[in-house]
Amino acid sequence: MNYKVLYRKYRPTNFENIIGQEYIVKTLKNSIINNNISHAYIFSGPRGTGKTSTAKVFSKAINCIEHIDGSPCEKCEFCLNFVENPDIIEIDAASNNGVDEIRGLIDNIKLTPTNGKYKVYIIDEVHMLTTSAFNALLLTLEEPPAHAIFILATTNIENVPITILSRCQRFDFQKITIENLVSGLKKVCEKENISIDEEALTEIAYLSEGGMRDALSLLDQLSKNGQNISLDLVEKQIKTISQKGINELIETIEKNDVENCLRLINEYRIRAIDYKTLIKKVIDICSFRAKNIKKTGRIVRLDFKDYKDLIINLSDCLTKININVEPYTIIEMILLEFFNVETNNTESITMIKEENSKKIETNVQQTKVFESEIDNDLINIRINNTFVNAQKVFLEEAKNVIDSCNNSVSIDGKIKSILIDSNVVAASDEYVILTCISDHAADNANKLLNEIEKSIKDSLNKKYKLVFISEERWQKEKSDYILNIKSNKKYEYIEEEVTEESTEPIINDIFDMSKVEII
Repeated sequence: MNYKVLYRKYRPTNFENIIGQEYIVKTLKNSIINNNISHAYIFSGPRGTGKTSTAKVFSKAINCIEHIDGSPCEKCEFCLNFVENPDIIEIDAASNNGVDEIRGLIDNIKLTPTNGKYKVYIIDEVHMLTTSAFNALLLTLEEPPAHAIFILATTNIENVPITILSRCQRFDFQKITIENLVSGLKKVCEKENISIDEEALTEIAYLSEGGMRDALSLLDQLSKNGQNISLDLVEKQIKTISQKGINELIETIEKNDVENCLRLINEYRIRAIDYKTLIKKVIDICSFRAKNIKKTGRIVRLDFKDYKDLIINLSDCLTKININVEPYTIIEMILLEFFNVETNNTESITMIKEENSKKIETNVQQTKVFESEIDNDLINIRINNTFVNAQKVFLEEAKNVIDSCNNSVSIDGKIKSILIDSNVVAASDEYVILTCISDHAADNANKLLNEIEKSIKDSLNKKYKLVFISEERWQKEKSDYILNIKSNKKYEYIEEEVTEESTEPIINDIFDMSKVEII
């Protein structure tokens, strides 16, 4: 039986399953009821908020023979055969961004629908189209055939030309609230018999940053071992910190307790807590406390201005930290600025700082040892080499290979778990780029590259050179790639260097060039 990851398994198939976008759903349903269908729509908003899913449901509903209050009936011939319907055309602008692709679409649009009333063209990541492709699309949007409907989706609405925007009905998708995410996750847990604590659900919702897709991916990852998902398990596996831990840290500042503040910061450093998550949570709590001070007039050691300054400093920290700076050192310095150090306590605090500095030095050395296992260049080389000959046909082949591995009984469970939690986003005949939910997950996968590649070769007789990166990094790589293509930059194959000391593939830092998602 084929395993399907949760975010794919529970992708909405009707309006009722779309979470957190009530106004948009209501408006679209009313347009169907009143037969007031526009020829072009643009759905903008953060990733994982339901843009593409809504586009598909809307496409089904407008072609449904017997829609029910604007929703697809799920019983007619069109609804039942929606997945294979040739009248619903999906295009990924990240990989099909040229004028030739759009012209091909325009030639096809003249043909009348095969089954339904409308031919619907869903163009995802439309902001990645080239200028010439946008111009070609504009001509069609100005005078579209009566049977054609365009639904454009984008995470970067600011990069879509105003000439395109002006011809579309615009819907802005919002980040899904934590309450709605928790409610949706609960339903999935009940259907999948996943045991999970309420605190863990809330933490997963927080970490997903308003995206149901990310929330389901995290839930999927945490449910693999079959045990109850507790808040402690979430913290350990995702390298996060609970609200209770954040409150404890802020209270050390309120109580002027330098010793415990430094102890907690060092503890988070050793546990490899994601510093961005830590900062964002501290900002959230500080914001809540600052507003509470304004509402109640409560007198505390940290006043409104202190919290405001702390929020601003930490926000600034997020934009300035780079890979050459140990982030916790900066966080530590920012927090220490808000302590009042008494003279009789100076010696004690100095000793604490010296001891903490030694721990930092030890941690840095351990980090260097870890980085020595991971070649800082090989990830760049493999991404570059993928782009040299990246094609859709190779992407589909790689996806089939990875899916076959996930269903193979000969693949080790540890490797299968990594592959199930990864997505193939670009491939050539030799190289494959896969995304993981976080940098930490990608690092762990890259440590096992040799083992994973050998398993694929032994099981399916397919020799690939893989590289794992985070989904966040992939988005940047993809955008940069498009810019490079628009600048007519050509990618040339780079030979991988293998030292005599080690033949292990080693990977590390962030590659500043982009990638193409070929779907």
